[in-house]
Amino acid sequence: MAGYSKEFLIDAFMSRYVACQLISVESLEHLEKLAIDLYDRVGRDKFRTYASLDADAIKQYKATL
Repeated sequence: MAGYSKEFLIDAFMSRYVACQLISVESLEHLEKLAIDLYDRVGRDKFRTYASLDADAIKQYKATL
């Protein structure tokens, strides 16, 4: 497993939601804060599990960069 940074994993998680026009900017900011808090509490590996950021999801996110 590659050693992805906290910022990369948070961005990968958030990328699923930022394009949705039904979610307000305030809600996205709150979701990002919750994701950061979760990462800080459980660590990288558990965050990847909880956020469903498996190898395929990471690969899809990288393809959008």
